[in-house]
Amino acid sequence: MSKSLFLKKIWQLDNFSFGIEWSDGKSMAYKLDDLQRTCPCALCMEGRSKGGASLPGEVSATGIESVGRYAIKIRFTRGCSLGIYDFDLLYSLGKEIS
Repeated sequence: MSKSLFLKKIWQLDNFSFGIEWSDGKSMAYKLDDLQRTCPCALCMEGRSKGGASLPGEVSATGIESVGRYAIKIRFTRGCSLGIYDFDLLYSLGKEIS
């Protein structure tokens, strides 16, 4: 991802996923449970490295907020909400939609 790429628009797709339109014109979908399983916070990364289990089932969120001009933070309804998802990580995790 280019450093000049930024988030243009974000919208809710359903209770368990959202979409992002990027400045390069691509739109991508994100499932909240997938994002929580890849939480980039130190605690979750350490837990995954030790074979820790993730929460089963679908996860929803109570909000998504900007972190500067480089990331978002997701307030999940359960589990960890500490991770900051920078745009490089988000772009790599998205599933392109038309």
